[in-house]
Amino acid sequence: MYTQIEGNVYTIPVPLPDNPLRNLNSYVIKDPGRSLVIDTGFRRPECREALSAGLEELGIDMARADVFLTHMHADHSGLAAELAGPDSKIYISRADGELLARSLTSGLGRVDEYRSYGFSEAELACFWENPSMKYQQESAPGFTYVAGGDKLSYGGHTLLVIETPGHTPGHVCLYDRARGMMFLGDHVLFDITPNITTWPGFSDPLGHYVHSLMDISIFSVRVPLPAHRGVKGSTAERVGTIIEHHGRRIREMLDALDASPGATPYELSGMMSWRVRGKTNSWADFPLGQKWFAVGETAAHLEYLLCRGRVRREFTGGVWRYYTDN
Repeated sequence: MYTQIEGNVYTIPVPLPDNPLRNLNSYVIKDPGRSLVIDTGFRRPECREALSAGLEELGIDMARADVFLTHMHADHSGLAAELAGPDSKIYISRADGELLARSLTSGLGRVDEYRSYGFSEAELACFWENPSMKYQQESAPGFTYVAGGDKLSYGGHTLLVIETPGHTPGHVCLYDRARGMMFLGDHVLFDITPNITTWPGFSDPLGHYVHSLMDISIFSVRVPLPAHRGVKGSTAERVGTIIEHHGRRIREMLDALDASPGATPYELSGMMSWRVRGKTNSWADFPLGQKWFAVGETAAHLEYLLCRGRVRREFTGGVWRYYTDN
């Protein structure tokens, strides 16, 4: 199944089972010479079948197509290696390509990191069952690295690569200036807020993310193409709403720390308000798969505050504890 967006640009909905994101919007620029597939879905049968069926309906021969990954997350990159033809290029930023290759073998040291945030050993034992780890590519393919300012040409579209670090260290968007069309990946989503978490070797992810949101505000976007769900309003309006959301989150976090000094990121996450699958959930009922994202996001906000001198932290008993100086 596919939907025509405009001209020779299509989207194939790829289901993400048991995931609050529901679907990935895989985009295709069709060309009789060489087509481009943007993002692929998890490496699991449901994603493989849906994407393959959509490509077949569109008449896309992967022997004459390339793959573009907006970022390294498994719901975007999981099928890239097996989808690509023998001569296909798989585009990704260098930062995310190198992180993806490392994550396949080491998990990027995330178990120790999340232990320091306050996860229990029983929860940490389930780390590799997290869909973002379980449904990755089996091995990293040979990537073609792209950087901000690069231009790709497919099907009459000139696509400008825009670096938008934050959701991942090397997240990128593609912009067709002539048509006012932007492939947004997870940089801007319209009815959910992209997860911002910590990354090894990448400081202040939330600060980078907010700066990247401002960066894309200078572009005229007539057709925003997010990687999940649909579009509500303009990109500029949504950028403002997302920035306001993080401002509220930071204020809520500071209030919680004032009330509970010395809280770990895990404990602090349990004091915050969250919405999962359209409803407010208590921390006790929070699915473990979503706790990884929630605690990572809390840690990213704490790092934002730490970089700006609004909080301090101490490493005690194997975990980080945070304090305001109020």
